[in-house]
Amino acid sequence: MELILTNITYVAYRLLVTAHVVKFFNKYMNYYLAVLIAAQISFLYDNGLFAILFEATKLPPILDILYADVMYTARVIAAWFVIKQLWDWLKNYYLAVFIGAELTFIVDYFIFDGVY
Repeated sequence: MELILTNITYVAYRLLVTAHVVKFFNKYMNYYLAVLIAAQISFLYDNGLFAILFEATKLPPILDILYADVMYTARVIAAWFVIKQLWDWLKNYYLAVFIGAELTFIVDYFIFDGVY
């Protein structure tokens, strides 16, 4: 049940926050630069969310956090590439973000599982 609630929270954040951050910055810059900015904001949020899920009691070593950030950013760029393809195909930005969020939840779970 806890994993389902985490998934709902994760996907809702993608739809309510990250989707709008990317859309806003995409007005002023390249799509993938907007995605990079959103990735860093999202990493902070997800770090906290998965720290709660894994019941972290202390901060992990800085190298583990940096490694997770690099892996996470690479995953975000790949995911938003897929989202862009879905968006172009479906002609619906928010449906594409929803599908992309569901596809990437499990990947993020394993990225943060290695940190916490």
